[in-house]
Amino acid sequence: MNYSIKCQGWAVLTMAILILFTATSNAQEIKLGKYSQKELDMTSCSFEPEASAIVLGEQGISFFSNSHLVTEIKRRIKVFDSEKAKDHADITIRYYVGEDGDLESISGLKAQVMNYENGKEETTKLSKRDFYDSDLGNGHKEIRFTFPDVKAGSILEYEYKVYSKSITFLDGWSFQNKIPTIFSRYKIDIPEHLDYRFLGQGENFVLANQNKENKYGENEWVLTNLRSIKPEPYMSNFVDYLDRIEFQLAGYKDFSNNGLYESYLGSWQKLADELFSIDDFKSYFRNNVAKDLQEIKVEGEDDFSKAAYIYQYIKDNYKLNDERGFVPTQTAKRLMDGKIGSETDLNLLFMAMLRAHGIQADPLLISSKGNGRSYLVQFPFVTQFNRLIVQVLVDDKPVYADTSEEHLPFGYLPLNNHVKGGFLVMEENSGLIDVTLEHQSGIKQMVDITFNQDTAHYNHAVRYLDYDAVDFLKENEGVDLEDAQSWFALEETAAVEEFNVEKSLEKYLKVESTFEVSKPFDASAEMLLVNPIIVSRHKENPFKVDERNFPVDFNYLVSDNYIATIHVPEGYVLDDFPEQLAISMPGGVAKFMYLPQASEATNILRINVLFDVKSEIVYASEYQGLKTFMEFMVNKLQEPVILKKKPALISEAE
Repeated sequence: MNYSIKCQGWAVLTMAILILFTATSNAQEIKLGKYSQKELDMTSCSFEPEASAIVLGEQGISFFSNSHLVTEIKRRIKVFDSEKAKDHADITIRYYVGEDGDLESISGLKAQVMNYENGKEETTKLSKRDFYDSDLGNGHKEIRFTFPDVKAGSILEYEYKVYSKSITFLDGWSFQNKIPTIFSRYKIDIPEHLDYRFLGQGENFVLANQNKENKYGENEWVLTNLRSIKPEPYMSNFVDYLDRIEFQLAGYKDFSNNGLYESYLGSWQKLADELFSIDDFKSYFRNNVAKDLQEIKVEGEDDFSKAAYIYQYIKDNYKLNDERGFVPTQTAKRLMDGKIGSETDLNLLFMAMLRAHGIQADPLLISSKGNGRSYLVQFPFVTQFNRLIVQVLVDDKPVYADTSEEHLPFGYLPLNNHVKGGFLVMEENSGLIDVTLEHQSGIKQMVDITFNQDTAHYNHAVRYLDYDAVDFLKENEGVDLEDAQSWFALEETAAVEEFNVEKSLEKYLKVESTFEVSKPFDASAEMLLVNPIIVSRHKENPFKVDERNFPVDFNYLVSDNYIATIHVPEGYVLDDFPEQLAISMPGGVAKFMYLPQASEATNILRINVLFDVKSEIVYASEYQGLKTFMEFMVNKLQEPVILKKKPALISEAE
């Protein structure tokens, strides 16, 4: 395992705007080679027993010196598992030197490993020749080293200083690690003449510091007993929710001008004006580009259909390269000649073509999922953004679009671009706006179950709506599904027949499929078990662990409806079927209803199942309720309907 310390750059930083605070620390001060008896005796992590190692403690102390920010970092790790000991021996310290090569530097690096041998401490110190400094390119460097002779019981520790010339945006401190952490401390001494906004995020961090206030001078934050960072179901962007603190310079006292306060933030419009001052960006708004784009014939009877046509035109006629970022890489003219560009290039050309044909469209800067920000800060800090998409006004209503993904029609965004807000860049009145994505995602299924001799027939009609349709098309690379049998993951005795799938797009994307699943059954059996739900969103509970570090991200709201009709075969009666159930999470975050209705007159059982997710994000503090809710739902969907053979008629003679 590599422990990476990113000392500069904004790509992985995270924040939410909060009123923050000072704290008094009771955590142990870290001094290399000085161990408590508790640290020496520890053989496992009390709150995460399966962990192969633990961060006994870590601290960062920052202060300003000679126009530099100096941060002293110390970290101590203990290894528990000898088989995984080598995974924790490799250390990587990354830092950013910038274009000039001197924005940041590392000094004072010391590292040592301590093992207990025959009841005595045996310490091995690393020398300068054990440290390797590598140039990663684009202004990034890293120092690597490996602790020797690491085994169960080893204590690894290292310290170093980071010197940074950049004092506008401070990385601050991330409190969590890939292994559990007993305590993590960060302290910063802020001079009175510098006015910083304190920006913190993470559920543990907020709960521990919600009543604190920010101030000049020394500020300190401590979090304890933090679980390890590891993959969790329904959370691919955990970096957005890490417990961390960072800082942005808002202003300063200018002592060359009698200590007058100078604001550093400016305004949203000033930030937009700076973007318009970039020639590549401005080129997409020029009249000569609009005139060229007006010559392209656009089909459609209304603005929505015209916008959809232009959207597909860009995707069909231009190729996407791997360039990233929200600033265009070339002028509009060059893109129109070369036919290949970045996501931002193509989105800006899409915007320009919409404008050329009389449809209002503007760039929208967002912080996509995985960029490290669960919320946008309400100040004009351009560093919080990493993507440019387009807001289109259709009948005075905003529609959001991104041309970068193959299967997405106009009005749909890649899941990582499902955000709550963004920075609308305009010639006038630029600023932050709320983003609402209207859709009706869900799976609508009707199944009619009949029995013919020795075969059960499940006749399905399944409709996938909006982002569920997008997922279907993406998983199957379109509608030409070659192997339906494997896609449904049915048992070998079952067969999929007459499979048909069609895609349609009017205002909403739909994928409609019809098919029949045939399964043999023993017509002489005294009892038949029938599972009415073959196609379902959740075949098992994805939430199995007892505790969770990060929120659950469902990506989009869903409303599912399953209707199963079971025709009881001749010679059988309904013996038992699942009882009615209606459950919901607090606040209506999710709802589930299972409604069976039997008719003796027609010998038919109809089951109606409803499942709604009303919030994309379920926070870790609500996880236990979600886990229980999903367990009830999945178990209910797996309950069979029991059909029992009619008893033989007793003859009159008997």
